[in-house]
Amino acid sequence: MNKKYGLLALGFSLLLGCGGGGSGGNAAPPPVSEQPSGINWQPTAAADWPVSTATAEGLNSTLLDQAYQAGRTENGLYAVLVAKRGLLVGEAYYNDKKASDLLHLRSVTKTLVSTLIGIAIAERKIQSLDQPINDFLRADYGSLLNNKTDITIRHLLTMSSGISWDESQLSGYTDWESSSDPTRYVLERGLLTTPGLQFNYNSGASHLLSVILTKATGVSTESYARTKLFTPLGIANWNWPKLRDGFTNGAAGLQLTARDLTKLAVLWQQQGRWQQQQLVSASYLLTAAESQRNLRASVGGLNLTGYGFLWWLGSDNGRALQLAWGYGGQFALTLPAQDTTILVMGYNVPSNVRDQERRLMELVVQKILPAIPQ
Repeated sequence: MNKKYGLLALGFSLLLGCGGGGSGGNAAPPPVSEQPSGINWQPTAAADWPVSTATAEGLNSTLLDQAYQAGRTENGLYAVLVAKRGLLVGEAYYNDKKASDLLHLRSVTKTLVSTLIGIAIAERKIQSLDQPINDFLRADYGSLLNNKTDITIRHLLTMSSGISWDESQLSGYTDWESSSDPTRYVLERGLLTTPGLQFNYNSGASHLLSVILTKATGVSTESYARTKLFTPLGIANWNWPKLRDGFTNGAAGLQLTARDLTKLAVLWQQQGRWQQQQLVSASYLLTAAESQRNLRASVGGLNLTGYGFLWWLGSDNGRALQLAWGYGGQFALTLPAQDTTILVMGYNVPSNVRDQERRLMELVVQKILPAIPQ
């Protein structure tokens, strides 16, 4: 989980925490299975989600077919799904994975936690983005917050808490995740900078948002997600472990099917609307997709220029995009102006993480994005 391999010229190695959580972390990658001569990527209709065809939705089906067929050569690829106007137009699975399999989201989990924060604010469970974390954590963690009273919800959402943290090595994440009290582990760290001053990727700080959600709502983050998102979206199967502090892992660990994660991505792409339901405040998701921190990064030819609320921001040929990014190549990419959502799910703990993420994003940039008209 040595995440993002120095993508930014900011002197740190990004996104280690996009790994972590859940079972199977040390399993060897599966062998490449025998693939048919061609991948059939036309999705099957289901009661909870209408489907369409690429051609009917104005996509270049020839280029999209080339992308799906190219996926057959990627040992670490599990699934590719494409949706247009909220309709599923492409879906395929690779390397023995099936539509029913639960797949690790890694740090895409963080983007979901950000979404739940937006719901809690709309319900007045949390007063505002600028409410201090001290309001929720003081009773349990007392003096550990004495030098952290200025940290707010917004700071946690934008990776700018100022808490000293280093995820440039595997141990930066695993030491935290396996600790006896992960919340205390984070709060025991000193302040490196003034809150709000500097971006520093911190999975532990993201977990504090899960703790705060539980304190604010009176239920676990998992239970809150079930009520507010999973049930309305027709998501029936998932796995989302708690850490040793008793709180749902807010940094990683959630497992969903690829189709169910695509539902969430469509929800994000459509500013909180799923079919006829407005599940999340549109204004919150629009704010979440605004750059809160200017960055310069690239993966697989995709240029990233900013960071929102636990969301990477960038562009493709002038088209604004948002990216939820998990370790190993869990990519949920949304193009709001094109009303398009792309999901790529890779093996979540590869030994060649840098290369795998690059290759899977190249599949998106070189094969899938060209199939989407401006």
